[in-house]
Amino acid sequence: MPSPYPIDRLIGDMLSASRESGGLGDLLSKSGQRLKYALGIDDVIAKETLTRSPQMGQADDVVLNTGKPYIDNRLSEYSAFPELIALYKSGFKSCLMLPIIADGRSLGILTLLSKSEDRFDTQTQNYLSIVGSVIGTEAYMKLEKEKSLSVARYFDAAFNSILPQALIDSSGSIVKANKGLMNLVDTPAKDMQGRNMRDFFALTEGNLADLARGRPIEVRSTLYPERDFVMTSSKASEKLMHVLIQDETEQVKLEERARLFDYGEEVYMLLGNDFRVLWTSSNSDKVLRVHPDALSGIRLTDIIANSDGIENQLSSMAESGMSKQVRLNLGNDLFAEAKITILKNPTGYSCIISGDYEKKIATAKRFAEDLIQLSGDLVIKLDIMGSVSAFNRSAEKLLGYKNSEVVSVPVSSLCADSESQSRLNDALPRAKKNGMVTGLYLSMRPRGNSDNVPIDASVLSMTDDAGVHFGYMITGKELLTKLRMEDLEKVADDAQRKLTKEAAESDLKTQFIYNISHDLKTPLTSIQGYSKLMIRGDFGAVTEDQRSALETISAESERLKQLILQILDVAKLESKKIRLDIQRVNLSEIAGNPSINALAERAKAQGLEFSINVDYNVPEVNADPNRLIQVFVNLIDNALKFTEKGSIRVNVIRKGKNVRVEVVDTGLGVKEEERAKLFKKFYQVSRKDLTMQPKAGTGLGLSIVKEIVSMHGGRVGINSGGLGKGSVFWFTIPLEKKKKRAQDEQQKQGPDSSQQDAPAGTEVE
Repeated sequence: MPSPYPIDRLIGDMLSASRESGGLGDLLSKSGQRLKYALGIDDVIAKETLTRSPQMGQADDVVLNTGKPYIDNRLSEYSAFPELIALYKSGFKSCLMLPIIADGRSLGILTLLSKSEDRFDTQTQNYLSIVGSVIGTEAYMKLEKEKSLSVARYFDAAFNSILPQALIDSSGSIVKANKGLMNLVDTPAKDMQGRNMRDFFALTEGNLADLARGRPIEVRSTLYPERDFVMTSSKASEKLMHVLIQDETEQVKLEERARLFDYGEEVYMLLGNDFRVLWTSSNSDKVLRVHPDALSGIRLTDIIANSDGIENQLSSMAESGMSKQVRLNLGNDLFAEAKITILKNPTGYSCIISGDYEKKIATAKRFAEDLIQLSGDLVIKLDIMGSVSAFNRSAEKLLGYKNSEVVSVPVSSLCADSESQSRLNDALPRAKKNGMVTGLYLSMRPRGNSDNVPIDASVLSMTDDAGVHFGYMITGKELLTKLRMEDLEKVADDAQRKLTKEAAESDLKTQFIYNISHDLKTPLTSIQGYSKLMIRGDFGAVTEDQRSALETISAESERLKQLILQILDVAKLESKKIRLDIQRVNLSEIAGNPSINALAERAKAQGLEFSINVDYNVPEVNADPNRLIQVFVNLIDNALKFTEKGSIRVNVIRKGKNVRVEVVDTGLGVKEEERAKLFKKFYQVSRKDLTMQPKAGTGLGLSIVKEIVSMHGGRVGINSGGLGKGSVFWFTIPLEKKKKRAQDEQQKQGPDSSQQDAPAGTEVE
């Protein structure tokens, strides 16, 4: 939940962190630590994102791409991103990733971490978005200042600065020196020709090598051994480098800082001992709305309003480095609220004038107001007496009142019943004392005769920078939609439980069929065995009538055995007990299989032409040879049942990345409305149009075909011109499916997986 830490105070903390920090990384780190303290969370991770680093992960990319915070309140080993799983393993249960964005650039990400679940919610997100905006603004200013320093140094390279500079070669020989350097070493321009930097500074070969690599060095002057200098360099050409010499005294440090402020939000001044302005940074036009030339020669004490005794105050401040809030009278009825910092330097004073940071806070507040208006939650602002001071748009839409209609109305009058009024009246003083009250159920009264609106509300106490309470903020989520969602979730849960129950019942039924079918095989085998022994005469001679009866018993028991085997196959397929034995299979050898030969003889006995044609370019396939023969047998047997004249042809062709097998018959054909049902278990096509009625089957042959082909990663289908026009039953086997992949996938695929991605013109896949 959001921290009771006041938003204004937290924004002030972020501005303070900016003032105390160096570069972008330091700002992000210090801001993160202050957020950790303010929110009472366990840790904050700060990352710079101006350039992508190896430390950035997938979650960072999502946050940067969307520009929105990301919340995961239930970190686990199943979290969406690897880095979040790593955080979970480190003991964290909740995280909120806050992007720091300014001027359309992603500057950083602050990842807030808690060891408690459900630590962050939408309110927290809105609360932190305001803070993130402030951090982004300050970070942007930091970058602009760093850029400004770089620009200033390039100007220095043109020798327009008072800072000592020179162009030198790798040996230290001076090619050109500016006036600042000449004054520092007390050498006129005519005497600088042919001089070396070693003549003026205690430079070693190592120092020069460091400068050539762009590394700053600390050196002593041979003329002023009591003073320390820092040399920095940048490459000017292949043979020359530009060297900047900075005197490590207060004066030169502040002058260098002045060039930074030319582009920043703070005005820098050099003052004489009488506080007269000697020089002003060029950004005074932007910060104070006064041109630098207009300030030149004016005493600072003359433009500070109510300046009685100000000189003594400024002198004391210069000794201690303290700051003071003042009001500047800039003329033409132009005043500016500012903070000044005075430092003593060898020639007088250095002064830093900071602009009005209250404007920044006001901007942040306006941004916060915009966020409140855009929030999908109800937000009501109250004064210290509990009367409405503002409605956001969601509150107007939900309750039907315009903002102007409810201002100054006691918020309790908007409650629909006395219980809600009592809860709210009790919550306000508790929120004032504790900062926040959450989990407040209220029934609100909308405009007109509409139904009451239940909300889940929170009350936040609002305080200023000094911690003085000035009002409340009520935020709430409408519960009608939530209740409807809970009802829908309940329906979904009921459906899931029903599905689970049906699946369990289906598994039980499958296991029962498997067990009973298996148990039927034993007595059936005995019946077959004794029948054959009696036919053979092992138990004595039998009459012709007895032989005929025994042969009928043997034939029918054999047919019953085949039916039981089919039922067992279906049960095994459904219970995932069949595992494919994948091998390289040559389909051109299929015609020589004994089971296929038996079907060929049966076709001839029925007066049908039978042929198997395998194209020359059909390669070997990865398949289970026994199961593949079972598919051929079932499809050919099905064709024999429904074909009384003509032919049955088996065509094996290569088609793209598959081998396609077609069983083409000139038989009865299939009605259009029956095609979608053919491969379902126990479905049997009507045989009333056949002259000779075959014996009834189980309706399982084609469903077994479909399951086996699906386990191989293939598809199955039928094309038929209708009754009396024959049928083409076909299936495919992929050529690229490797042995291991086929074995893995056939364990994963469900019984209906082959029905996906059906090509045009097929009825069942």
